[in-house]
Amino acid sequence: MSADSPGPTQAPVAAIAPKGLALWLAALVSLTPFAIDSYLPAIPAMAAAFGTSVAHIQQSVSSYLLGFALGQLLGGPLSDRYGRRLIGTTGLLAFITATVCILLVDRADTLVLLRFLQAAGGGFATVISAAIVRDLFHGREAARIFSIITSMMLLAPLAAPVIGSLLLVPFGWKSIFVFLLAYAALMLVLVRVLLPETVSSYKRAKRQRQPARQLLGNYRTVIRNRRAMGFLLTQSLVSGTLFVYITTAPFVFMEFFSANAATFPIYFGMCVLGLALTIQLNIRLLRYFEPGRILVAGVILHLLGTVLLLLVALTGVREILVWMVPLVIAIGAIGITGPNCSACYLEFFPNISGSANALYGATLFIAGAILGALANSLHTGNLVPIAALMALCASAALFSALVLARAHRPIAPE
Repeated sequence: MSADSPGPTQAPVAAIAPKGLALWLAALVSLTPFAIDSYLPAIPAMAAAFGTSVAHIQQSVSSYLLGFALGQLLGGPLSDRYGRRLIGTTGLLAFITATVCILLVDRADTLVLLRFLQAAGGGFATVISAAIVRDLFHGREAARIFSIITSMMLLAPLAAPVIGSLLLVPFGWKSIFVFLLAYAALMLVLVRVLLPETVSSYKRAKRQRQPARQLLGNYRTVIRNRRAMGFLLTQSLVSGTLFVYITTAPFVFMEFFSANAATFPIYFGMCVLGLALTIQLNIRLLRYFEPGRILVAGVILHLLGTVLLLLVALTGVREILVWMVPLVIAIGAIGITGPNCSACYLEFFPNISGSANALYGATLFIAGAILGALANSLHTGNLVPIAALMALCASAALFSALVLARAHRPIAPE
């Protein structure tokens, strides 16, 4: 572990408690769910304000996801080359600038473009989080820190729609972007004052002397590592079931099971509670077992939940609690697979963790978007296609974990 000597705005690495660091990184990563989920309740109001359709405004959600993925892909290797804090600062300044422009925009097409630019800045800012964890920790400790970050992050997707709704009624849709502007400004202070620079000045100077094509070379190094790609594929498939769940939740709960708007958040939140519980379980398991072995157990649990979902769907039972039990098992298992998969994957890349994490994060978003769209295209009015797709993903994830990643074997950088 190496870092620069602390400057006037840099905390010394040795003085940072892991839980404190996890709190700061969780706050930074939460920028993304706040930026996506907080303005969802305002989309109809925005469509009316811009004189266009809701579908047109919804394109800004897709543009944000694309911009965020591309921002990570570019920001990751740049953070390896120029340092975590510089790239995080650059991303937040871009996010803030785009948000100010959104407050002044009067055309829907311009909004879609600005959301793309806002997201690219967000990708730059948040991609440094996992890279910082890998710079400072490895093995069980890294997995434990990822678990703490994930558990803290669960508050953001729960709070964001509520904040958006509370701001929308009295102050209008622009107030939501004022909130995002203030949050990004707060994160800028966090990056400049609290987060350490975990790439030493020596490493930065050495990497900056390398040709620019080395940025792509970092990705080639990651892609050529077959075991690492196995871990990446494993979590992409597991996270894909989460995107399928999120994409289809309104149909499943409100149409198929006839839940109303008041009870929908309760059922939706049950899975978040399941995630919170399994994350805490994972933190305790890491005291006794290696991340790879816990990962395999988590994928098996995830597969069990999805198979039970498929059996429930095939019976055609319209009892929501019968559906919820295996669903909570399946989604809750992600609280076990996610932190351990991240830790195992990044263990292979101690020197290019920014690039590795960028590819990891972007792939999860892209795979999730594809699987979510596929779930919508398979819509038949019943739950069988949804449950079958989730079970298929879970089965492929177990194959990837055992055969491609060989997660049950010791992990060492290759």
